[in-house]
Amino acid sequence: MPKLDYDSILRMLTLRYDPKREPGKKPLQSMDFIPMHFEDIEVKLVNIIRDDLLHKQQELKFKEICLSLSSGIDSVLTLAMIRSILPDVKIECISMGFGDTDDEINKAEELSKLYECNFHSITKADILNELPKLINIVKEPRWNLYPYYIFEYGKQRFNNNIFFSGDGGDELLGGYVFRYHKFLSLMTPDIIRKEQWKEKVKLYLSCHERDWVPDQPDMFGRIINFSWEKIYALFESYFNNNLFHLDQIFLADFNGKLLFDWLPQNKAFEESLHLNIYSIFLSDNMIKFATHIPWQKKYNPSTGEGKIPLRVILSKYKGFEKVMNVKKGFSIDLDSLWERGNTQDIINRYVHSNSEVVKAQLISESWLKKVSNLLKQRDKIDYQLKIRYISKMLSILALEIWYRLFISRSMTERQKL
Repeated sequence: MPKLDYDSILRMLTLRYDPKREPGKKPLQSMDFIPMHFEDIEVKLVNIIRDDLLHKQQELKFKEICLSLSSGIDSVLTLAMIRSILPDVKIECISMGFGDTDDEINKAEELSKLYECNFHSITKADILNELPKLINIVKEPRWNLYPYYIFEYGKQRFNNNIFFSGDGGDELLGGYVFRYHKFLSLMTPDIIRKEQWKEKVKLYLSCHERDWVPDQPDMFGRIINFSWEKIYALFESYFNNNLFHLDQIFLADFNGKLLFDWLPQNKAFEESLHLNIYSIFLSDNMIKFATHIPWQKKYNPSTGEGKIPLRVILSKYKGFEKVMNVKKGFSIDLDSLWERGNTQDIINRYVHSNSEVVKAQLISESWLKKVSNLLKQRDKIDYQLKIRYISKMLSILALEIWYRLFISRSMTERQKL
């Protein structure tokens, strides 16, 4: 059962995950990302995927699977590989949208039909409604738990316990191109020359600015001793080594959100729904190989193109032209979420001066009042800053729900927001 750990709350509300918890896989070291020379990288990747899929099919004897399908490279390549390597397996493709105009459901449906799969879509505009239930499952203060509904749909509709996702493709093969570009653009000759690890950590965190806000220390109440130095220290081993800057980022990405956010979340969903979630990118052999691929073979700084080997592989399959420039995936438009439906009403009811996390001095009452007023001034607040504060208010909502479920026990998982 979760306990009140002040440092864990500090980390969760600053990084969106807690790197001191039990990871989803064994963390990697800098030596695991030392570049090696490989011939025929794409051939080796396909062979690893083929061997892994054949082994799983032989071991589990599955005749049908569910696949979480966006119209991005990772999930579409997963679809193409499974259809090519296991042609007789029945595939139920499930896609999710949020009622936004740029949802990728239509593209995902086209791709599903190209590969002769059954297609199903879920539109979930009220992603906060069942937050107590979802937080009770993961046992951490998180709000972005909506992928659960894809797995729940597959389990309830088909009673299928074999699920595939595209997790790990971005971290292992260079998919976060906007962050790489920003990081490299901010690197100064002085940082490069002196190899200042702490300065590189600061740059890395600046590329994850939606996870924290400019006045981050002011957000916490008196009982939490916030320190940026505590946060920086968590990343020292990733940036205080002899790897090239981008390989250091790959190391930090793998050991960050992937190990302590996405994978533990999926594990909690697996246990709750009694299913198994797999990814062609997260087999042991894939991790051992992909981490040693030179960064230049994954990401091209001149063109801004990432996941180069996956693009090459996918170009030989149907529908590749539909996914080359897709970037959204299953991410949600926070501005749209904030302005529609009952999101602000939910925040107003649970995040305020009388919130339990405020009374417990975990969150600052004065900070909450200031941010609430800022978010009401739609035309006066910078858009990117608005998005960051929305994200933080949602995180505090999750903390309030978590606190009520596990600490004060004034709420049950059955309660709807």
